[in-house]
Amino acid sequence: MTVLTTVHTSINTAMHWLDACHMLQQQGNDYCLATLVATVGSTPRACGAKMVITKLGQYDSLGGGNLEQQVIETARIELQRRCQQSSQEATISIERYSLTADLQQCCGGAVQVLFEYFNTNQPHVAILGAGHIGQALAPMINKLQCHLTVFDSRPHWLAPLDGQGISTQCFDSAETVIQALLPQTHLVIMTHDHHLDYDLTRLALERQCFPYIGLIGSEGKRQRFTYRLNEQLSQSELVSQLTCPIGHPDIKGKRPMQVALSIAAQLNVLFEQRQAPVQPSVTIEPTLANSGQEQPQRLWQQANMLHKNASKSPQ
Repeated sequence: MTVLTTVHTSINTAMHWLDACHMLQQQGNDYCLATLVATVGSTPRACGAKMVITKLGQYDSLGGGNLEQQVIETARIELQRRCQQSSQEATISIERYSLTADLQQCCGGAVQVLFEYFNTNQPHVAILGAGHIGQALAPMINKLQCHLTVFDSRPHWLAPLDGQGISTQCFDSAETVIQALLPQTHLVIMTHDHHLDYDLTRLALERQCFPYIGLIGSEGKRQRFTYRLNEQLSQSELVSQLTCPIGHPDIKGKRPMQVALSIAAQLNVLFEQRQAPVQPSVTIEPTLANSGQEQPQRLWQQANMLHKNASKSPQ
């Protein structure tokens, strides 16, 4: 069995890198800003050229060719690694490229590229169920600083969320979707089927890698689920990791919007409790491509110093 994924790709070399950064920051999406910080000899773009790379898109350009392709590949590998490991490492790195020796380009020059990663330590949220409460909850969560995906077995319930730019996945089994989730994902279980809710809850508890497993329902539902879970879990004490009922205790009401607001408030409290990583700051002096014969050597020395500082940054 497989998970059917809705994939949105974006390649827009015409969008200015600054506009792309603003857009991705507003959306809370992780991305890499790649900058040419030093050049020697003939190169496709001058110092200061930038492009933005996401796991599924790219904006602006470093001049195309093998150099740009290698930069994109390097950035995406690192974005994926940071996403899977919830990395809190230093958010900068520098790579050197010889256009002839390394990339088989005929320019003959060499460059150093500064990679800066943003939004890579934001929490992940999976809403399992796109019903009435899910429809109200997803837009709220999507505006928080997190990575959100909504799952459901019914494509027609996911379609309205797709139209709002919210990431969705259609699944056909509880086992498939739980195994596909990244560790440290916050789970909100609220499908249209109590049997499916139970299977998702049991499998999520067994994985022992999710910081929040929230199940919508009453105290009665919790008692019924707890009785069965105590019998079927490999370790009965795992049931203590289940949050049910869910929602902030100070927000009352049973209408979908009220319940959604309560859940969003509870998740926001959890996000605020996460320790934010300390990100080193790096200042790069403005550079001009045609400012004298000594400029390339000075830029190269500056980039080398940045590389040394980056390698010494606290992990």
